[in-house]
Amino acid sequence: MSGKDRSRDKLPPFVPLFRETLATPAYRQLSFGARALFTALRTHCVKNNGHVYLSHRDACEELGHKSRNDIANWYRELVHYGFIVQTEAASLGIEGRGKATHWRITDMPTRKGNNELETPTKDFLRWDGVVFEPHVAPSRRWNAHKQTVIKKQNPGLHVRTTVGCTSVPEVGCTLVPPGGGSGSHVQPISVQRDGTDVQPISRLATRFAGSEAKSRGGAA
Repeated sequence: MSGKDRSRDKLPPFVPLFRETLATPAYRQLSFGARALFTALRTHCVKNNGHVYLSHRDACEELGHKSRNDIANWYRELVHYGFIVQTEAASLGIEGRGKATHWRITDMPTRKGNNELETPTKDFLRWDGVVFEPHVAPSRRWNAHKQTVIKKQNPGLHVRTTVGCTSVPEVGCTLVPPGGGSGSHVQPISVQRDGTDVQPISRLATRFAGSEAKSRGGAA
């Protein structure tokens, strides 16, 4: 085969995805966003495994996605299932520029300091079966709606109660003794005298009967 034929069969730059990795239960459990991020990380892995980095902003541009919270969740998901391992945390550089987190892709070899290749660890093969739970960020629109509902259900302290404005019936003004007069000269029951000087009804009746008998005798 001539050199021209060999150059014709040569493939253009591509991103390798191993069939062994794609067939694992851990990869099948990945969300589509995490799979897309994993492929994007592979494009940045060119003889620099262990120092692969892709910031959240750049990942949004490459994936055509707007939410950085989703990008952060997809990174956590890949770590959870063992496809990537953090080798260096994000930090602020000396010149004030942020430095993205560095990663190691576990199904690719890593080059040591002595230029020797270390075999892939393939941590995803040891997945324990625990499903990843993403961190749900609160929605501002939902919070505003919730606050409005709470204000309607639980009014604040500025709302006054109407208990003090209700009318209270007055006992002394509702009932009038039968046969008695009305007006300001009528004394209530509590003002009447009580004690030993108050004569019982039976004594008054006896006195009235004696006086009536005397009047009748004098008339005779």
